[in-house]
Amino acid sequence: MLVHINVPNGESVAVEIEQGTTLADVKEGAALALGAAASRIGLLFAGDRLINDSNLQWLSDGDALHLVLEGSEPQVYRFAVPSIQDRRSPPGNDSIIREVSNAKHVVESQGEVIEVRASASVFKDQGWGNKKGHVYLVQKRAGIKINQACLLGRARDVPTSNVSKRTHPKWNLAVGDTLCIGYHVGDNGGHKLFVENLRVEVAVGGAVLDTGKRCVMM
Repeated sequence: MLVHINVPNGESVAVEIEQGTTLADVKEGAALALGAAASRIGLLFAGDRLINDSNLQWLSDGDALHLVLEGSEPQVYRFAVPSIQDRRSPPGNDSIIREVSNAKHVVESQGEVIEVRASASVFKDQGWGNKKGHVYLVQKRAGIKINQACLLGRARDVPTSNVSKRTHPKWNLAVGDTLCIGYHVGDNGGHKLFVENLRVEVAVGGAVLDTGKRCVMM
């Protein structure tokens, strides 16, 4: 099977994996293509690090791996939003996404979003009627929204307390892009959204979710 290894500068390297191929073989193939030392190459799949040969069983033809040079500084953006409490969107604006004030980061280096982790102690709507409450990660470029990803699912489709979710939107980020937190309440009257202790971590490039910058809304 053929897998693709994405590197932080946006390029991709194709590596063939056959029966008997080891993790060291995969790293060596990537190293030869990139002109880097195999000992410095780490590989992630769906946000999890490949650490031994048995991890190759996770892979299927066409899957994408993400490369990180060992010892390089991870790029992780963190958001902490204590509370969101809001009522319905303005009439006629059922799809509007409201941004959370001060919950944003300006992207400092080019790379790909490889994983987003989100959690909240409370996530619920008005408890009746149509289900429309969502919380989003939004990517903007030059002030224009170009991507959005649902972070927790739809209110009442998931537990109302201690909810968490991992997603892999695979966005390409450019220097100067903005990542921000937004939410959608719903139109037509009666809709409400309640979110408490929202935490979001965005891993860019080959980053591992263990360190990074923090954005806290007061």
